Amino acid sequence: MGRGDDGALGLVAAWLTTHFDFPGRRLFDWALILPLAVPTYLAAYSYVEFLDFTGPVQQALRALIGAATIRDYWFPQIKSPAGAALVLSLVLYPYVYVACRTFFLMQSGSVGAASRTLGASGGRTFFTIILPLSRPALVAGITLAMMEVLNDLGAVQYFGVNSLTAVIYSTWINRGNFGGAAQLAVTIVLIVAALILIEQWARRGRVYQLHRDSRVAPPRETLAGRHAVAASLFCTVLLAGGFGVPVGELTVLALRNLGPNAVQAATGAGVTTVFLAAAGALVTIGIGLFAAKVGNARGSRPAHAAIRIATLGYAVPGTVLALGLLQPLGQADLWLNRASIALLDWRPGLILSGSVAALLYVYAIRFLAVSHTTLDAAMRRRGDQMIDAGRVLGVTGWRLLLRVDLPSLSPALLSAATLVFVEIVKELPATLLLRPLGVETLATMVYARANVSLFTEAALPALGIVLVGVLPVILATRFSDRRSG
Repeated sequence: MGRGDDGALGLVAAWLTTHFDFPGRRLFDWALILPLAVPTYLAAYSYVEFLDFTGPVQQALRALIGAATIRDYWFPQIKSPAGAALVLSLVLYPYVYVACRTFFLMQSGSVGAASRTLGASGGRTFFTIILPLSRPALVAGITLAMMEVLNDLGAVQYFGVNSLTAVIYSTWINRGNFGGAAQLAVTIVLIVAALILIEQWARRGRVYQLHRDSRVAPPRETLAGRHAVAASLFCTVLLAGGFGVPVGELTVLALRNLGPNAVQAATGAGVTTVFLAAAGALVTIGIGLFAAKVGNARGSRPAHAAIRIATLGYAVPGTVLALGLLQPLGQADLWLNRASIALLDWRPGLILSGSVAALLYVYAIRFLAVSHTTLDAAMRRRGDQMIDAGRVLGVTGWRLLLRVDLPSLSPALLSAATLVFVEIVKELPATLLLRPLGVETLATMVYARANVSLFTEAALPALGIVLVGVLPVILATRFSDRRSG
């Protein structure tokens, strides 16, 4: 749903900001990443409120044409598969934008320059050279966006789209059919694995990369006239659609419901959200660092294969992970309680499945790929020279880790931590299913209110999610720029 749309939007935006100079390019270069801070379910709620019959767009249209009822004019239905595809594309294009932008910045500009020198137009250069060369980055970005769509629960339900994730949730929670939900979960995993393997097989043995001298940035062509206006307008519409409209609508609605009770409830959920996100990021980064060190060491193939399998959790929707973990954690709790009763005559209760431990566990599985990929790439670029020099100087063990290893990886550690933090803040399905009784996060608060059409009451915690996520997203982008430069 919409994967081709956000692929095209992200690719064109990355091509414009890396290959051309036009008014506002410096702003768009980093600002186009901001929609990553807007969860898909918030974008869905915002756009329905913005484009619905009682929203500002249709109100302005009725005032303009003098219409009184919906029968007096035609307006596209936002609550539809097409509306869902449009909104999801506007929010998820940054996955493709970031991947393609990084790819373009690392490539030589000689091929594109040679094409233009030989008389090829900008459009022909894009379709015959830029687009084929960017296939790996494009596929990587689209794959991440596809994973987000598969993991989504709130948006597709609000749009009335009967997706597999929504069906799994309904089958498990509403119908109590655990076995049927498990079968659907396995189906999703098999479909994702098949798509990834098919794409990897299709581009086997092909080379897409032309390295550049890192001291020389790819040249940018200065646009003028209508071309400059078109580029600026495209980026403006993209940024407004993915970030401006949702945040603007949330701000207006939050101000309508701004009261002591609303602020107190949102603050309590916000503190819980930040605590869970920080703890989850810390656990995930620790595991990712260990996996990256094992992967960069001279180890056995089984160890490397185990790491690759462990980092596939990002491809599994949160609903599926919660479904798969609940029964093993419950069984582990049963064994712990039996052992505790036999040894201490004491029943500890649901230590694993009924506490935040279950949430931290599923966060670590789900987002391990994010931390491991960042840290593994940083370790490979750093090499072993600094570590070897430390050992020669007599620094070993924990001193080597704290004084040499971690400081040399600090930009990557902070970047990975911020990315995981933002993902946990936005995460809804697994948190909704595994949270302990009485634990409310900003995401679950928004879902509970918006699901019963109380979106005005959900606007303040929804705005909190965006505000908590914006700063880490900007920081992560800045560190990514320093590493790719």
